[in-house]
Amino acid sequence: MLCYTVKFGLTPIPEELEKDDDRKSSRNTSDRIIKKINQCINGLALNGEYYCFAYRSNDEFVDIAISLWPDKVSLGDVNKKIQKAPNKTRGYVFGNVESEQEITAKYFVHIQEEADNRGYFDHGIRRSEYDLQLDYFDNSYFKINEYIANSENVSKKKAIEEAKSIMADKTLLDEIERIYSDENALKFYGHPVHYKIQAGDQETALVIIDLMVRMLHTRHRTLGVRMNVISDLSDRAFDETDLKKVFRQSGGGILVIDARGEGSFVGNFANSYKRLVKFLGELTAQYHKNTLFFFLEDIENPGFSRELLARVSEDIDIISISEGSGSREEAISYFKLLSQKTEFAELVDDSIEEYLSSSKKVFKCFDVQKSYNKWAKEILKSKVYSSYSTCKMTKVVEKKKGTAYEELQNMIGLSEVKSLIDSIIAAYKVQTYREKYGLGKTNMAKHMVFTGNPGCAKTTVARLLTDVLTEEGVLKSGAYVECGRSDLVGQYVGWTAPAVVDKFKEAAGGVLFIDEAYSLVEKDGLYGDEAINTIVQEMENHRADVIVIFAGYPDKMKQFLDKNEGLRSRIAFHLDFPDYKPEELLDIMRLMLKERGLKADKEAEQKCLGIFEQAYQIEEYGNGRFVRNLVERAVLKQAQRLMKRKNATPTRGQIVKLVADDFDETIIESLDKKQGEIIGFAV
Repeated sequence: MLCYTVKFGLTPIPEELEKDDDRKSSRNTSDRIIKKINQCINGLALNGEYYCFAYRSNDEFVDIAISLWPDKVSLGDVNKKIQKAPNKTRGYVFGNVESEQEITAKYFVHIQEEADNRGYFDHGIRRSEYDLQLDYFDNSYFKINEYIANSENVSKKKAIEEAKSIMADKTLLDEIERIYSDENALKFYGHPVHYKIQAGDQETALVIIDLMVRMLHTRHRTLGVRMNVISDLSDRAFDETDLKKVFRQSGGGILVIDARGEGSFVGNFANSYKRLVKFLGELTAQYHKNTLFFFLEDIENPGFSRELLARVSEDIDIISISEGSGSREEAISYFKLLSQKTEFAELVDDSIEEYLSSSKKVFKCFDVQKSYNKWAKEILKSKVYSSYSTCKMTKVVEKKKGTAYEELQNMIGLSEVKSLIDSIIAAYKVQTYREKYGLGKTNMAKHMVFTGNPGCAKTTVARLLTDVLTEEGVLKSGAYVECGRSDLVGQYVGWTAPAVVDKFKEAAGGVLFIDEAYSLVEKDGLYGDEAINTIVQEMENHRADVIVIFAGYPDKMKQFLDKNEGLRSRIAFHLDFPDYKPEELLDIMRLMLKERGLKADKEAEQKCLGIFEQAYQIEEYGNGRFVRNLVERAVLKQAQRLMKRKNATPTRGQIVKLVADDFDETIIESLDKKQGEIIGFAV
């Protein structure tokens, strides 16, 4: 949907004006004309291809707001229909179009609210934000901003000059040549390509996008110049109705999707955003013909941008445009250009050079933008509001989280596992250096087997190992994909192989974790064998960009690998996760309680150690899961104990302390080899 304001001339009919006895004042005349015009144009669009209303008028002009679907009707056609509308104004007819301007959807809604407040609509004429499908601006799962680019034509020469003034990268200059090529049709038929903008921040990216939109509009490659910018996407935005509305209402215009963020697509972050990536991919595939998409990417803060780009590139063609860079002189010129677009232009002097590092020889656009923002902030304090120049500012320092490697090393126990992981990391890093120095690849197998009983942290270590290898640059995307038999073995003939292939694609540049891998062939052999054969083939196809980790019980995994020589030959590392010892289980319990803000007293800890010693004698007792279950029961029992005392408010000390009676020894009696009800464990 595109939104406009159009100014029409009003041609008076003198004899009709003489008959009009209601003209008591110019104000009443204006209000009456607007209301009559809305009666004239209401109902013109019977098929819903556009909607319009008058909101301002005098004796010479009337301003009309128009929203339309550009794939159904053009602005010119709507203007002609309005000019031919039945005349009910008793004194005026529509004249020529004096001016027209594209506006944001939010401003369109605002104009209508103002017109409604002034009584310019008869009952039933006004459409609500819900009717217009423009009620998505206050959604808590994402942020939406709108910008309008200048719709004036930009010549190729002017475009190149402007691109160079913002230190354009060669990728942008090459695209300018393609946009202005005589080989292209000068009419909109759809979008042949869409764009990835690689930049350090959104401000820098939008400078590039604004220029590109103006060029494309000049060459009739876009119908409108309104840019919808989606950012701050929550993982809960999947299947969000308001997101669907944004995509639909962006038709004819531009939609910028900023999926960057401080997180990377690994671990829990990856799992929570998978559904959102799939959802955005489906919407892009549905609306890419009439909507021009820009996807923002930042190497240092990727968020889920890479995974989103991988998903959408299955349906659309994407050209990559990078932010530019330049010398110190070019950076200073760009700095001054940024200031000229603000109210600070007159305050620019030679001191701006101090904000650009003297030791750097090459500056990216992001560096200049960041330096300019710092300068503008300090100018506000020192010269505009100088009373704040000596004011002491409050500093809030955020406590930084440790690295994935530190988190792995801080896990309870697993000393042999940690030592072997150090060797794995070292081997991968040496291989990376060999390739860097041109010494060739050693074709080292990277795949692994994790064996151990339930609750011994196999899954947790796999996730952290993925993060570590990503931090070390061994893995490119850091994707972590966890799956089991139900994800890989199809119910019907022909379903299994594609399911396996899809999982490998999803894990590209990262880790594919296959839990209880032996279950692939434990049941019906036909489809399971197909899954194994496809896995072996995909391990070969993706040997350079996917690490596969097979996990499960020790005995069953040994039998599984003995039957599959093709798999065994491709596995480089075997990590055995031993059961936690009683003292380690006690440490795990302390950690779990600390995370909850709780602590067990000495008597309670001694009792728990005894419980752990008994559990340790039982085969497959559950390890960390058993501890989690014991803690959950203790928390419930503590609550019952504290609430038994009527009208007595527990103190803070009582709430944070667990005593021996809170821990239930009878948990041992219900312990068996199939503890499916025990809650999952991760530290």
